[in-house]
Amino acid sequence: MRGSWIIVAALLAACVTEPGEGDLFGPVTAGPSPGDGSSGTTDGPDSGGASSGGEAETGGDESTGEPLPPFSCDAVPASSPVLDALVLLDPAQPHPGDTLNVVVRATNGTSRGDAPPMELEVSDRDGVSTLSPLTIQGGEALYYYSIPDVPQGDLCLRSLIDGATEASAKVTVTPRPPGPPVDGGIFKVRANHQWTCDEQPGWGNELHVWVRDENGQAMEGVSVAVGYADSTDPGSIYNGDGEPIPSAIVTGADGHGMIFDYWPISDNGLLVLELQVDGVASDIATELTTGWWEDDTMGCNYCNTATVNVWGHWSYTVEFQRDPAATEVCVVDNDHAGMAACGNDLHVHHAPGVVPCWAP
Repeated sequence: MRGSWIIVAALLAACVTEPGEGDLFGPVTAGPSPGDGSSGTTDGPDSGGASSGGEAETGGDESTGEPLPPFSCDAVPASSPVLDALVLLDPAQPHPGDTLNVVVRATNGTSRGDAPPMELEVSDRDGVSTLSPLTIQGGEALYYYSIPDVPQGDLCLRSLIDGATEASAKVTVTPRPPGPPVDGGIFKVRANHQWTCDEQPGWGNELHVWVRDENGQAMEGVSVAVGYADSTDPGSIYNGDGEPIPSAIVTGADGHGMIFDYWPISDNGLLVLELQVDGVASDIATELTTGWWEDDTMGCNYCNTATVNVWGHWSYTVEFQRDPAATEVCVVDNDHAGMAACGNDLHVHHAPGVVPCWAP
């Protein structure tokens, strides 16, 4: 697990690369999710971004061999005149090569239908880039962005409406600490399947997990950790009848375990569950997303039956298998099979086509 409560940057401010007086960013809290168990940030020389499946290499001036100066960004006040926005980050403490997911949440009642176009400007040691949102969801508008393969050092984030700063945040990408032990191999995600409308139960969501050894044999008594994205407000999770989402699923004699989710949502947007085999090196199955609004932005009703897919209920099957030859752990997106009914794969906490991997 990434740990308990984690501080994420969330203040309405602009980012610049020139020195300023003081750091005006303020924190909000977010909940735990599976990860590498790191906490806090460290100061030190910056390095370039890690390629998929490796640690970051130390950055430097190729002509002199000297380390590059640290990249940092300072806060400048901004008022968020349109959205009164919060900026929420997942992971809250990213490491080189991670995909950083950014949620900008309106808090003043601006709806998805009234949400103005907003881009995200990203400044890091490699330069400045501008991203469009993966999707806009809500009740109150929620803009989702994903920044793949982040480099070590500060990231300065600034959302722009008509070229003006609307909201901003800063996060420091720190070196990845050692992960859990490799105990006979790494548990790889062999399937992360979003159920289709034909598979979906009549009400709510089922989350099925299978764990097998390297020979494909069922593994009994294995604990699979259940967490959620760091941007989640865990105090606002609603799951019907007051039943909390369990912190783990334990497999039975057939290597299978499951939980039933009635209607889990969070005030900070769509609830994204993340699973990994607990206590050992394991892939992370991500974007197990519940709480999708019944219509996507194009007005498609996924399953055409309210009790099957009201508010975007989705069930999933996740399969883990131990691989003694594996050398990396990866963050694995679901296959978005259920969303095929509308002809598009709506990503939330995962950059499309990107599979972040690293040595455990």
